[in-house]
Amino acid sequence: MTRKELAKSVSEKTGLSKKDAEAAVAAVFASIKEALLSGETLTIRGFGTFSLRYQRARKGRIIRTGETVLIPPRLRVYFDPSDNLQAAVAEKKELLDRFGGK
Repeated sequence: MTRKELAKSVSEKTGLSKKDAEAAVAAVFASIKEALLSGETLTIRGFGTFSLRYQRARKGRIIRTGETVLIPPRLRVYFDPSDNLQAAVAEKKELLDRFGGK
């Protein structure tokens, strides 16, 4: 689903105009980004938690040359789905075939 498709879905479910729904979706994404950039953890109950995680420096290898390089530490965006979201996805057995399950 793209951002435009998400805005269309929001528009249909709320009765907002497409333009207002697009603005609302953009504002939500901007707020999530803003919270993360300020170092905050963002929890949406029943959906999940967005947070930053520290990834330590590690050794890597340049495949072409075989040279070992040090990959510097960095922050990564992490999403931890809520138990409700996990359970809802687990109930959708028809998705297993789509994603390679049996």
